[in-house]
Amino acid sequence: MPVTLHAEGYPHADEPIGTVEDVYNGHLTPDLAVSTFRNIDRLFPTRTIPASDSPKALSDALVDLPGMVSYQVDDATYDLYDFLSLDNVAGMIVLKDGEVVYETYQRGNTPDTRWMSMSVAKSITSTLVGAAIVDGYINGLEDMVTDYVPALADSAYDGVSIRDILLMASGVEWNETYTDPKSDRRDLLRAQIEQRPGSAMEVMAALPRAHDPGTHHTYSTGETQVLGEVVHGAVGMPLADYLAEKIWQPYGMEADANWWLDSLDGVEIGGSGLSATLRDFARFGQFFLEGGEIDGNPILP
Repeated sequence: MPVTLHAEGYPHADEPIGTVEDVYNGHLTPDLAVSTFRNIDRLFPTRTIPASDSPKALSDALVDLPGMVSYQVDDATYDLYDFLSLDNVAGMIVLKDGEVVYETYQRGNTPDTRWMSMSVAKSITSTLVGAAIVDGYINGLEDMVTDYVPALADSAYDGVSIRDILLMASGVEWNETYTDPKSDRRDLLRAQIEQRPGSAMEVMAALPRAHDPGTHHTYSTGETQVLGEVVHGAVGMPLADYLAEKIWQPYGMEADANWWLDSLDGVEIGGSGLSATLRDFARFGQFFLEGGEIDGNPILP
């Protein structure tokens, strides 16, 4: 069942937040954007990804990174402090050989802050496809999307493979413009706001074909929503539960995370809305650097 994590013990639980429409319209002041992005479980129902009982330690091997880093753009030279301020960075962690060499939190964030992943969630959803292949839930990347998502039968997704979806090359027409109220991305957001089971796939099933599958790349959050439905249909469990079982808990994530749902107790939003601590996002990256294995066991192909 969906669980709300923000209430008890969360350091940012009482902060004011904006609306999801303000997020996509870009109509948030900097401070309100920050408080919204660390409280996204107040925007939509979420499902919890429980922390590990045995968190993986991240040891410190700190270096003077600000004194070591500089870069040049045209005739101007910048350092790490310039990067943090000019890019409005709210948190940054750097690992080398699995150890923390630099870590900083800004704008009131702390190591306990859960931050909205935005499209990093796409990489997590696609990772679960790999786990499902290893586990035998998915035969391979040439399987058809409609084998796992019957709601897309007789749509432009007929003849589209999982490989095509992973490459965002289904050939299905898509407009990703966040700030355009008439874009396909905003149609998908309105379906999420509606919180009606199946409404997201109704949006995707209504889209026309623009190219042959596998021939043209178009960046599409909708494509990863379809991918989330593929994983859900294949493994027969929520994405959050599968992520917890395969990676989050066995690799040793130290904090609960949460993931937006398309409807109450529904399917996770495959393309965004996963909220976790900075250190656990770093652990996820380290999991990849270690070849997608945990204690010698291959989780990914």
